[in-house]
Amino acid sequence: MLGPLVGVLLLVLAAAHQVSEADDQPVPAAPPASTGPVEETHTTGTPPDLAGHWLAMVWIEKPDKTVVSFPVAWDIAMRDGKPAVTHRLVTLPGPLKDAVDKANAAGTPWQPSPDDLEQIRAAWDSMSNQEVHIAHVTNELVGRDGFDDGLKAEARTKDATWIIRQRKDFDASGAPVMREVAIFSALAKDDGGYTGNYDSATVAAAPFPIPISFKGSFRIYPLGGTEPAGGTARRGFLSRLFDVFAGCGRSSSAG
Repeated sequence: MLGPLVGVLLLVLAAAHQVSEADDQPVPAAPPASTGPVEETHTTGTPPDLAGHWLAMVWIEKPDKTVVSFPVAWDIAMRDGKPAVTHRLVTLPGPLKDAVDKANAAGTPWQPSPDDLEQIRAAWDSMSNQEVHIAHVTNELVGRDGFDDGLKAEARTKDATWIIRQRKDFDASGAPVMREVAIFSALAKDDGGYTGNYDSATVAAAPFPIPISFKGSFRIYPLGGTEPAGGTARRGFLSRLFDVFAGCGRSSSAG
């Protein structure tokens, strides 16, 4: 009975991921596009500076030992002194999307090459939006000093240095999927990015709510870009240092 559902939900996983409440007030992300979901970000503890564009590749091993790969794109900006995550619901450039689809058909993991990453970096602002029917996204960035007892005790999260938890709530047109919750547990740094454990649960109505969980791994790749859309750009070190010597009448508008 679950076989067909798992197949459907693995396809949907190529679009989404999610989260529990935090004590801090939510930080609104950049204003969404007219067809995009409403997003909010909570911060717990002291996560690392993650401002910029990020590509996350997730690999899920199915029961038959084949692997499903799917990309996740994040814009993380500093707004009012706090990070705000925007989950970009986009499609990779055509040749790279075809390469991921081909790897998934063969059940083998796909990893981007340096040239692939450069293509994604160059196309970052022009990648096509996906039709994923998500109404709301809640993101939570958790530094290790903000881990609750559950995170400290769970084998998949207890050794993480920071975590992103995400919850996506789908609108009615997203049926049978109702909600997805995902957690990215960063375990180690890797060439400017991070690697770690990926865990998710998808709730589907078929005909009553059925939660289905997935476990896998991930790697996130930094793609530059530290200027928040719709917010104030993060100012460079030299610019901030220069302000120390600026005269009282000098405007500090340099970025």
